[in-house]
Amino acid sequence: MEMNSISDNFEQFFSDFIQIKQFFYENYNKSESPVKIYTHLDADGLSSGAILGKALYRENIPFQITVIKQLEREEIKKIVAQSEKFNNFIIFSDFGSGQYSVLKELLKNPFIILDHHLPQGIANKDEIDALEEIYLETKQWQINPYFYGFDGSSEISGSGVCYYFTKCINKNNKDLSAIALIGANGDVQNKGLNKSFTGVNAKILEDAKESNLIQVVDDINFSPIRPLNEALAYSSDINLPGLSGDVNKSLKFLKKLGILMEKPDGTIKTLLDLNQSEKQKITSAIIEYASLKLNIEPYEILNNLIVNRYLLINEEMGSELHDINEFSHLLNACGRSNNASIGIAIAMGDREKAYRQAQENLAAYKKSLSEALLWVKKEDIIQELDSIQYFYGEDIIPETIIGTVCSMLIYDESKIIKKSKPLFGYAKRKDERVYKISARAHESIVEKGVNLSEAIREALQLSNLNALGGGHPPAAGTTVPIDKIDLFISNCNKVIKQQLEEN
Repeated sequence: MEMNSISDNFEQFFSDFIQIKQFFYENYNKSESPVKIYTHLDADGLSSGAILGKALYRENIPFQITVIKQLEREEIKKIVAQSEKFNNFIIFSDFGSGQYSVLKELLKNPFIILDHHLPQGIANKDEIDALEEIYLETKQWQINPYFYGFDGSSEISGSGVCYYFTKCINKNNKDLSAIALIGANGDVQNKGLNKSFTGVNAKILEDAKESNLIQVVDDINFSPIRPLNEALAYSSDINLPGLSGDVNKSLKFLKKLGILMEKPDGTIKTLLDLNQSEKQKITSAIIEYASLKLNIEPYEILNNLIVNRYLLINEEMGSELHDINEFSHLLNACGRSNNASIGIAIAMGDREKAYRQAQENLAAYKKSLSEALLWVKKEDIIQELDSIQYFYGEDIIPETIIGTVCSMLIYDESKIIKKSKPLFGYAKRKDERVYKISARAHESIVEKGVNLSEAIREALQLSNLNALGGGHPPAAGTTVPIDKIDLFISNCNKVIKQQLEEN
């Protein structure tokens, strides 16, 4: 498909869902087993699974959801054995495109792929002819935004693709649009001006607003539910030397503005407790601090300081579910702490036992991330080659959070890593002699030609490894045998160096 405007290709995108829906019903009706949904463990994957589960439940179609870390070759073999035994119709959500030819070769039962990652064999979105070839070969059972000229790393996530499938099944599933945006937020796709959604995500947002599910407000770019001094000190987007990382100095700074910081119970107010006038005072004070003390232009700090906040109208104000950003953190914590079923239950509407358990998961998850970051900084474990930097998580960082730690380090302001080089982190998989690899690149070097999805696939080939790998240009992953890690890292360095030289 040609890379045109959204409206040009959206019609084709939606009409292909009609074909996929027909393929689904024709083949599901021949099966006597529940539909089997396989999805990823991050916030987008859990949102995808929840959207599909909710839609099938409404149609009285029995289903089972299985959450897995990665769709690797060994995992695919297990799925094949299961499908031969039970004859399930299978849906792959938030992965599958990166493995589509392997799935096509090994799976004898019908399946569909609803994904947003670059398809297997495709290095980047500009390979239009190759994408068209895959589209024509697989359009009966695979939907991927890249086939229609949409960028799967920024314009629509896996849960967005699943949302349109369910909307095609029944237009009343329009109320699942909010869950799709939670998934997109989890994949950091609110990359437009002031953290707005763009592309197909903007269309999904319109559905959510029309359904009176989401309210979009301008707000200060802090966590709305953390104590205000902590929210200022630990904002990942606003770096204010002298305040960032220091909750006590941040509290003094805020108190000087004449804002009453304590609530009647003695706890510190959150952003949600402030009125518009108080928020304006804080905004003006931060702009003044940044421009006078740090010599930052006011418009630069304002672009980071004021953002779109997406509030779920039907959720309790101040809860972790009110703001889609906090909601996506909660789902991510569930998925990465082996409690994915709890996250899916919450996304499908459970607000009792599952929600209480998820809050505990979130607290533990944040603690493990905090400890991992402190350890990386303290132990000085980042190693450097010509074109990449890398580290081993040892027995401190498990594979479930190695990717998240890499993402946090890439955007961390402590300067322990260089934003000019991609970061590769690896962690040993429990009870297996393999490392899980996660790679992240700052957008500034992606713009210069770094493509991690392509780099990992090329490095696997150069290392004579048969593993499946890929993702997006700024974020990708794979698995590598323990005895091949040095060779693989060396080849990643070689490929990245070549990418930068060619652009």
